[in-house]
Amino acid sequence: MLNQFNVSIWGDEAFSAILSMKSLPDILKIISHDTSPPLYNITEHIAFQLFGTSEIVIRGLSFFYYCIAIFFVYKIASFLWGKKTGILAALFSFFNPFFFIYAFEGRMYSILALGVVASMYFFLRRNWKAYIVATLFALYSHHFAFFALFVQGFWFLYELIKPAHGAAKIKKRKLIRQMFLSFIAVGILYLPWLPFLYAQTKMVGSGFWLGRPTLLDLRRLIYDYLATGISNKLSDYALILVILGLVLRKWRQNLKQSLFVLSWFLIPILLAFGISQKFSSIFYNRYLLYSIPASMILLSSNTRKIHIILLGAIIAMFLVIDFNYFTHPTKLPFREFSDYVKEVKHGDDYLINWNGTAHHLWESKYYGIPAPIYNPGGALPYFVGTALMEKVDIVNQLPKKRYIRIGVITSGPVEEVKLPGYNESEVKNFGDLKLIWFTK
Repeated sequence: MLNQFNVSIWGDEAFSAILSMKSLPDILKIISHDTSPPLYNITEHIAFQLFGTSEIVIRGLSFFYYCIAIFFVYKIASFLWGKKTGILAALFSFFNPFFFIYAFEGRMYSILALGVVASMYFFLRRNWKAYIVATLFALYSHHFAFFALFVQGFWFLYELIKPAHGAAKIKKRKLIRQMFLSFIAVGILYLPWLPFLYAQTKMVGSGFWLGRPTLLDLRRLIYDYLATGISNKLSDYALILVILGLVLRKWRQNLKQSLFVLSWFLIPILLAFGISQKFSSIFYNRYLLYSIPASMILLSSNTRKIHIILLGAIIAMFLVIDFNYFTHPTKLPFREFSDYVKEVKHGDDYLINWNGTAHHLWESKYYGIPAPIYNPGGALPYFVGTALMEKVDIVNQLPKKRYIRIGVITSGPVEEVKLPGYNESEVKNFGDLKLIWFTK
């Protein structure tokens, strides 16, 4: 049965897979010219060496990180409120629709969530050695982990200015010293990547594909994180119940714990939103998904009697939404498409990827179809994966040899594809994915 584990991979997943198939030195060299840290691709490289490069291995690695992240959600909520809350928080985080999507995404989002949630847990437990490891794990997974450090920095300042006397003052000094030294250790151990971070930041600053977010975008992101991350007829009802559950919780109880978790949810989101107003936009929902467990911990804690009905209804809706998503994948059927192309392609045919709103170079490479991007215009923007592209991956003009047929791979409108000297002869559709044959 087709599901989110075995459905065809899409462009970003294929980019990561192609990169992770290379040697470790090549991975570090190439990704330093892209926009991400290297940890995910290093671990995917190891997984490929052990288990192969199938779609199931790619999604299974992300699901593995996802499950460990859920374990740390349980540990945090259990530490702050007790095991009952821990179990509820783990369930709601696991089945949260938006979070659930990235349990099966062959990219760095699950490993980012794991790193941040583990970092928060060890920060709360004052286990500073483990905190340093977990925080570095997060930072070397995705740059947006830095926003989680602002949450911890905020609480460092709280501890710094909080009044204390006698023995409590001595204990406070020790805690402040341990926190500060832990931050310094993280900074020192992150130093090797700082030059690459600077270069990658300059790349993003020169222009990114995201537009400046509005307050409507901010609201949409928060709603997606709470309940509407997967489009479904039940999503709006689930959102209403989640908001109601958050409003009705006993906010005055365990106030410090609630404020810590609330700051974990809001600070990264608001920081990314604010930066995007003044500089190049970086506000994108998947980059901040590690805030989602915080909202689910709040939903599960300080509950009233009425929450039994509310939470039961919410989890039932989440289950229906997630089951439908898991069993009805919507990614382009590139595996079936590639099988067809290999079957009908003649030895003297030439294949290209059309550079429309998106190209499919990485899927073509992953599924074994040699088809460079046809780009008669200027240079490609860096954010389409140019760091991994080789010279043979881009052609600026059609080959001088007059091929009998040229096959064009695209998921855009058929009418936008024009090849000088060739006429459209046949179109084969696989949903939105198309192979357009042109003859001279």
